[in-house]
Amino acid sequence: MKKSLFFYALLFFSLNISFSQVSDSDVLLTISDEPVLATEFIRVYNKNLDLVQDDSQKGVESYLNLFINYKLKLAEAKSLGYDKDPVYLKELKTYQNQLTQNYLTDKDVTNELVLEAYERTINEVKAQHVLVRIENFETDTLQAFNAVLAFKDRLKNENFDSLKKEIHNGKNIFVEDLGFFTAFKMAYNFESKAFNTNVGDVSNPFRTKFGYHVVKVLNKRKSKGEVSVAHIMIANTQKDNTLVAKDRILELHRLLVQGEDFGNLAKQFSDDKSSSVRNGELKPFKSGQINSTKFENTAFSLKEIGDISDPIKTQFGWHILKLIKKTPVPNFNKIKKDIEKKVGKDSRSKLVRSKMIDKLLIEYNVSEKNPNLVLFQSDLFFDDSNKYWDLLNEFNNTKVFLQIKDRSYTFRDFIDFLNKNNKSINKKWDKELIINHQYKFFLEQSLLQFKKDNLEFENQDFANILDEYREGLLLFELMQDKIWEGAKNDTLGLKVFYNNNIENYLWPNRIIGSIASSSSYKTIKKVRKSWLNNNSNDEIDKSFNLRKQNVIISNGEFELGQSPLPENFRLRIKSPLSKIIKENDTFFVVKVEKFIPKSQKTFLEAKGQLISDYQNELESRWTLELKSKFHIELNEKVLQNVKSIISK
Repeated sequence: MKKSLFFYALLFFSLNISFSQVSDSDVLLTISDEPVLATEFIRVYNKNLDLVQDDSQKGVESYLNLFINYKLKLAEAKSLGYDKDPVYLKELKTYQNQLTQNYLTDKDVTNELVLEAYERTINEVKAQHVLVRIENFETDTLQAFNAVLAFKDRLKNENFDSLKKEIHNGKNIFVEDLGFFTAFKMAYNFESKAFNTNVGDVSNPFRTKFGYHVVKVLNKRKSKGEVSVAHIMIANTQKDNTLVAKDRILELHRLLVQGEDFGNLAKQFSDDKSSSVRNGELKPFKSGQINSTKFENTAFSLKEIGDISDPIKTQFGWHILKLIKKTPVPNFNKIKKDIEKKVGKDSRSKLVRSKMIDKLLIEYNVSEKNPNLVLFQSDLFFDDSNKYWDLLNEFNNTKVFLQIKDRSYTFRDFIDFLNKNNKSINKKWDKELIINHQYKFFLEQSLLQFKKDNLEFENQDFANILDEYREGLLLFELMQDKIWEGAKNDTLGLKVFYNNNIENYLWPNRIIGSIASSSSYKTIKKVRKSWLNNNSNDEIDKSFNLRKQNVIISNGEFELGQSPLPENFRLRIKSPLSKIIKENDTFFVVKVEKFIPKSQKTFLEAKGQLISDYQNELESRWTLELKSKFHIELNEKVLQNVKSIISK
């Protein structure tokens, strides 16, 4: 808890402030010859000012003292080697990697994809398609493209069932009715083609990871949201030859109309054993998630909770449905985060990554076309016996293969990359295709890694946040060792401090009793009367809270003048019961069983507050020691400029 609060006070987004009278190189102060820039102080002051609870410390001079104390502790942490500790470095690295991810995506593209996905969530498209399947390693795909192109007009003009019967083979040609679907139900490029094709039209051929498609759009509509139903199913095939499924379902429907319980009938008679044990309830579903249009349409047609359908027949048997719940598509703000997660996991993420790579290519002036690929290809061979890639000419190992700013990547670096990914490389491809394909990945990874490694120097916002975490983590570890744990474990020091400040550790005036509260004056009046009649708290609770919570009773020890006692509560000498007290919109009555006057806390009773006070005392002493240990030099001229900027 202490750690989270500590970092909360340190980690904020940086403010973009124009320092008109202070240059980036102006040094406000030095601590043992380590410079502290004026721009840093101004940024931290403006960002953290609201966190300073003591108004007397919000002036520049007072805050500067807090800032210097902070920097002294950091100097001490470094002098003691805390910044070299492996545990510290590991935690810092973990945070840096997490933070970096926020700066390696194109936020504009992500936002566009999120909005697009939501639009496709609140709408549905109904489509059919023809797929000519091809394997990923196949490079000659013209035949497949021409085949699916020939099916385009046939899909548009011919009877679908007849076409399916003629050409669908379930191996390399698929003709399928996809029903209605929304975002994230299909591959992204398939989804986009369907949503962007007009109703009644057939798309041009396009490729997915499965092969070449043409898609025909039959209908578009607003999404129906999600529905939850229970059902009773009588299967078409029955072990009992005397049972006619239709007759049984009609009899069950008659019983339901007469008032029989749906859940009981589902448990007894439904052939869907996976749902019958749950009173027939199915998992909630959306359009396109049930393999029966009839079942889906019936479910969504039910209006009121508890409505029961007429018997319907599907390919599975006869059904009666009962509406459990209907949920419309939530508004954008409610599901935005969920959509963002889906975009990050979906094939859409490739678009975000691709846009980021395009930006980095421009930023670092790198061409996607690498002239060294030709030489590399001629020199590359695969050792079948040892299953690794290598170069015929070992002198090319050190030859520069790729240059990103000041970082060089050699032929050997790319060879190592190939061998690292060897298992995922499709050996059916020819060598040129392998090299071009793997180079794309190598280039992307190299660009992203270079960006990661240099982000702190290229992005001031990132650098500020990372610095604050770096310093905050150092300071936490130092304070933990020097002050917090030290104070808790210094029993002798705690006792001395307690004895020297014993007057600060007193029990206030207290009562032992009960507090009753209610929003109703009449109710609280009756409670008071019940207490006068010596009714117990349990009796009162049972009497007043039979159907709903009308009164709340709290028992225990309470400090006078402190919550939960009402502010206007006063002890009464002649009666253990208070008058009825109104506070805001709530009425109170207090029953006092015992009054405990102010008294001295023992060492153990005061220990919690004692440790906190002792920690503050130790920190104060320690800070004075640090001011003696480290030489501090303040630039008064720069300080005056800082004051004039902050005062504006």
